Amino acid sequence: MSADTLCMQNPQQLDMAAIDAAVTEGRQVIVQFDTLGEPAPLIADLDAAAKRHGTALTVRIYGYESRVFDAAIVRALPHVASLALDFHRRAVNLEALGELTRLKQLSLGVYELAQHDILALENLRQLEVLSLGEAAHDKLDLSPLRHYSKLASLTIDGHSHHLDTLAQLPALQTLSLFRIKNKVALDFLGSVAQLRELRLQLGGRESIAAIEAPLLHKLELIRVRGLAQLGPLQRFPLLRHLWVEDQTQLDQLDLSGNSALETLHLLTCKSLASLTSLAALPALQKLSISETALEPDALLAQALPASLREMRFRTGKAKRDREISTQLAALGL
Repeated sequence: MSADTLCMQNPQQLDMAAIDAAVTEGRQVIVQFDTLGEPAPLIADLDAAAKRHGTALTVRIYGYESRVFDAAIVRALPHVASLALDFHRRAVNLEALGELTRLKQLSLGVYELAQHDILALENLRQLEVLSLGEAAHDKLDLSPLRHYSKLASLTIDGHSHHLDTLAQLPALQTLSLFRIKNKVALDFLGSVAQLRELRLQLGGRESIAAIEAPLLHKLELIRVRGLAQLGPLQRFPLLRHLWVEDQTQLDQLDLSGNSALETLHLLTCKSLASLTSLAALPALQKLSISETALEPDALLAQALPASLREMRFRTGKAKRDREISTQLAALGL
């Protein structure tokens, strides 16, 4: 849990003073309960705190083993603006979400989700942040998202039914896609006009060359099965942060045209043997390379960007890593 977050777990009573102080300090507050300690005894106080602090306070109720979660309890939180219902196996009365007229942020994770049209609830159209957890079957209808004109941040885990509806989201800036299958095309992302951050994790695809996002600032590619081609990264001219991890089939990376890049992380890409145009990155400040096929001596022998302030190079061999650390220290890195 971040130092910027105050988390209260299954409280017997709410410490209003602590919540007020944390919010005043600019910290996020999470009051969370497992389904064995649901918040019914202090629900009125919880709603009062939610009314006072809006999205700075998240009410979270998460699953416990196979117990069925009764979402009717959220009817007693009419002022909640940020709600997380995570890691439930099954849930009933999810339609109660439709009564939360002040809701702006929602995390919904029900593995055996039966309400495939839940996103059609009219009040959810005002959401600014939405996270949809993994489900047993890919049946959740994403088409109602076309009405979510305020949605700025979206996380989707495995759901792909009408995924291309995302192209119609005018405010979407941050998108995380987990476990999206190779057969699901992502070229529609080029029509997400305001896309600034994109994360692809798990799932599979051979290439992301068809993805266009001219305003993209941050790209993360983590453990995407079969990914071997990123395509010319110069199609992301504003890219500032690139994180590539556990991509074992990726063998080369060309950074020409990425003059805005500030941080670069290449981790556990064991076939990666070619890194082109590293010296031509005038904004690069932080470089981290771990367990790749890149040769450290050859990399350090070439000109490094003058802007570079921090560099780490790890081979996985303790002695060699100590030697490299000494070399980097001599270069002031």
